[in-house]
Amino acid sequence: MDSDSDTTVQKQLDAAMPWVGLYIAAASTVCVLAMVADAFNSFQRKKLWFPCKYTSLNAASLTLLAVAMKLPMDLNTVMINSITDAAAKYTSLLFMSAALNTLMPSLGSMNEKEVLTNGVGLSLLVVTIMANVAIHTIEVQRFLSQAIILSVVMLVSLAMLVSLALSVSAMKKSLKLKYEEKHREALEKEEELVEGFKMDDQRRQMMKYWVMAESSCPQFVIARSSVCAASSMITFFFWIMYTPVNIIRMNKFVSGKTPYGVYTKRIVEIQSIGLWMAVILATLRWFVAVVFRCSSTNTWMIESYWIQTLRDCRNSSAGIKIGPNRWGKCLLDAKWCVLTFCIGVQSFIVLASKTLIFISGFMVAPFVLCCSHINKFARRHHDTSSGGSDMDLNDLSSYVLLLDGEVELPTSLVRSMCREAEGMVQKGREKKPSNLINLLHKSDNSNTSQITTLVLARDCWTLQVVTLTSIALALPNISRYQRKQLLSSVSEGLSLAKIVEKALDTNAKLKSIRKSASVTWVELLVYSKWVEIDLRTGFLWCTHSKQVLLELSDKAEEIVTEWKSQSQDSNMGNPLNFPARVVAANSMYRICQTILLSYGEEENCEEMWERLCVMIADVLSACLTNLPHAITKMCHQSWIEKRDKTAREAFLLLGKTEEVLGIVRRQKQVCIDHDNEALTMSSMNDLVVSVDC
Repeated sequence: MDSDSDTTVQKQLDAAMPWVGLYIAAASTVCVLAMVADAFNSFQRKKLWFPCKYTSLNAASLTLLAVAMKLPMDLNTVMINSITDAAAKYTSLLFMSAALNTLMPSLGSMNEKEVLTNGVGLSLLVVTIMANVAIHTIEVQRFLSQAIILSVVMLVSLAMLVSLALSVSAMKKSLKLKYEEKHREALEKEEELVEGFKMDDQRRQMMKYWVMAESSCPQFVIARSSVCAASSMITFFFWIMYTPVNIIRMNKFVSGKTPYGVYTKRIVEIQSIGLWMAVILATLRWFVAVVFRCSSTNTWMIESYWIQTLRDCRNSSAGIKIGPNRWGKCLLDAKWCVLTFCIGVQSFIVLASKTLIFISGFMVAPFVLCCSHINKFARRHHDTSSGGSDMDLNDLSSYVLLLDGEVELPTSLVRSMCREAEGMVQKGREKKPSNLINLLHKSDNSNTSQITTLVLARDCWTLQVVTLTSIALALPNISRYQRKQLLSSVSEGLSLAKIVEKALDTNAKLKSIRKSASVTWVELLVYSKWVEIDLRTGFLWCTHSKQVLLELSDKAEEIVTEWKSQSQDSNMGNPLNFPARVVAANSMYRICQTILLSYGEEENCEEMWERLCVMIADVLSACLTNLPHAITKMCHQSWIEKRDKTAREAFLLLGKTEEVLGIVRRQKQVCIDHDNEALTMSSMNDLVVSVDC
């Protein structure tokens, strides 16, 4: 009876196995799609070293790889068709080895903690796969040599990835020092450009930071390293060796003769596609690295950054409790021996990788020379017609950041970097803020009035703009089209003003005020409300704009007075600690009172609307005068992992705001000195006093 029951349960479990196969196929598909997305993104950007954007090493990718590796880790399922079983397992092992190579550049985008945790997780996964394959192969006693070879290949790929993980921190530190040195050289000229802004000069100056950011991109540095290139070469050659064998085995596939049913074949097909994709990426990375290093004179030198991390760990006693006994000495000696051995292994991996790249350089040298001559021939006419481009390229080439022992990057690569930057500017031009441009034109020939001057002297710009927009939207008898246009214009302007304020407010002194502006703007944009007052219906009874100003001023005074009477916290005397609602009310009270001071004869709502639009344009124009400084500041982001991204955003912004900056420059607004950070907080105390009075 028990035997029949066990048989029934086993049949039920076997019937569910195709669903497990479907799950494995789905996980493999996601991995392959991520590789395809990275390949498409890289080809689009003409980066043949293939940066990792979607195939980054993290918890999600580790989970997907663990699911995709179910077949080589399966020890309990009885596989009936051993040929199909072997093809599936070996394809999965090759796929894992190729995935390790594909993931290598993503190490550059991680901090030290992320590198450690993700590296340990990946190592445990690979070791588990190898152990399961070894147990299964020994027990079955079939295909022993193939399993050993593929397991060794996977282990070598893991060792190379760990080698890069151990050196990436030292690489970043070295590049950071070189970047700071070049940054000091460019800083003087940058300050001159802020004072006398010219678009072409600014772009030329930003291009230096672009070249520094692109050449020191940690992913690019890893991708062009000898270890990553050697891993790509190994992936390529073992794929050539085992692909024909697997094709022959798959031709003998018998449908339905495996526990996973037809999904076994689907898994092999999907992972084979992923393997093809990974090998193409690996081959191009290998080729690019060989081109870069074909004239290297330091082939057999171990640069310090390869072993710096291990050496520091060996010489440090942090985290080890040592007592005054022999066990403490034994512990230190053991640590010294283990880390010395690791340094030796690391040195061997680096030397072996450099040797492989040196040898492979002879293999592809004819092809490299052929491509070089074709490229020179194709560029000859363009270089002649471009005039001073070679001089610019020579100047920019001096800003390429290289690690010790690296040869200079080809001029064609620097030219490609510059083209990408120009492409970002052009892409930005296609996204120019048309509504904001129309709004800024309203202040073309206007003199900055006393009202605007008083407004500009206080608050941060974004809060001023939001407050003035709230007053404008509260006016009755204004068409829906006009309201919509103003909201669109202000929305585009605030996105730029926030960038300026963030760049100028380096110490985050105005963070609470900027937050208040953001909260108030979201409420205004989404719900057409200012501090819970419906601006669409709350002032329909008003016949003159003066009534609207008085009502808003009274409501703002009421909010501040009520908050002051209820607040018992002594820290709330500091305007930086005011709630967002109170900050918005302070701003509303002051601006309404300022406008009322110059309110002569009663103005109708349409006239006040135009007046407020001009004021909004004036405030935005004064703010955006500082935009060139903010854009240039975006280029020299201190975090090396984000430098490439922020440089791209800066060039996009440069193209997007080209026309805006032209309008601002023509209006000859007074440029607020960014060193003094004209965004002051002293006015906030005046507000509270004025409300009390």
